[in-house]
Amino acid sequence: MNAYDFIALDSKGKRQKGTIMSSSPRDARNILRSRELVTVKITNSKPKDQSISNFLRPRIKHKNLTQATRQLSILIDAATPVEEALKITALQFKNSFIKTTLLSVRSQVMEGLRLSDALKSHPTSFSELYIAMVSSGETSGRLASVLSRLADDLERAQKIKQKVRGATAYPIVLSVVALTIVVVLMVVVVPKVVQQFDSFGQDLPTLTTVVIVLSEWMQQWGLILLISMCACFLLFSRLLRQVTFRLRWDKMLLSLPVISKIIKDMNAARFSRTMSGLVDSGTPILTALEVSSHTLQNSIMKKAVVDAASKVNEGLTINNALRDANVFPQIVIQMIAGGEVSGDLSGMLAKSAEYLEDEFSSSTDVFLSLLEPLIIILLAGVILLIIGAIFMPILQLNTLIV
Repeated sequence: MNAYDFIALDSKGKRQKGTIMSSSPRDARNILRSRELVTVKITNSKPKDQSISNFLRPRIKHKNLTQATRQLSILIDAATPVEEALKITALQFKNSFIKTTLLSVRSQVMEGLRLSDALKSHPTSFSELYIAMVSSGETSGRLASVLSRLADDLERAQKIKQKVRGATAYPIVLSVVALTIVVVLMVVVVPKVVQQFDSFGQDLPTLTTVVIVLSEWMQQWGLILLISMCACFLLFSRLLRQVTFRLRWDKMLLSLPVISKIIKDMNAARFSRTMSGLVDSGTPILTALEVSSHTLQNSIMKKAVVDAASKVNEGLTINNALRDANVFPQIVIQMIAGGEVSGDLSGMLAKSAEYLEDEFSSSTDVFLSLLEPLIIILLAGVILLIIGAIFMPILQLNTLIV
């Protein structure tokens, strides 16, 4: 199948443009003729700049993708043809980008493409994992059950994401408000109070002097500091794209006491959940390992899975290959070992994913419960120091008067 760009006229003489999948230009013209279109021009489709088009292209919302996947699984399980299931599902969404995307996928399926191949033309909407699982379902003849499994995984991922966002919202808002108060005190309040101190005619306390110096420095260099921090953030983001720097950074994160456990549990749970779905859908082990590695955000753990795939290809068992990396929680290694012995690798991976998701939830709750009071104490202390520095000269003056 090749992609061809076409220009055609409909029955009303209206000009139509688009892209069509066909084995040859002649077949493409025949397809257009069957749609009651008169071909004006047809050429080989040229590859577009994906980096720009993918950035500008809208994306399907996670919630909509979950609903569509669930709907497709139900319809296909009821023996509804794939193209009809896509049409019915698409029409459930009003004024949504997913509606256009699903109808586009349907048109490609009607032209002879497999569903997984049609999904590949929408890389910003459907992940590599999503496409791989759909492909496995088509190959094994279990497309409905695979889509149902995908919907379950999408729902779990959404719940975890919402939990993390909800838990981090309060500390972030608290930090922003407190820092804003500190900046206002140092840039607005302190300079006005300093003008009153000049008339005291006495030495100011050390703390007050330090705060005044910091206030003057912030007034003079604060904007430059803010710009520099933004520049450093952008530089750091670019450095993270470099393989060597990213490996060092992720290795450092895995060495931190509390954060390390959260990162390992989150990535290992995602890996286990993905592997379980792929293996259950009939995906070969090496392919499942390769696809699952793309779900890992930590580059050290991702590299460990890629290396493990090479060792498995050489004859080593999965649990021994991952054990050598020494970055995955022991529960994952043990569950995989049990699954390889019992022949129920998918089930054991699913159990380890559930356990790690619970562990991740508990660790996150503990971490955030410690973080919130620390932020309050730290920022409250800074604000109290500034207020104390302002009032100390006043109290000192009152003492002298008495």
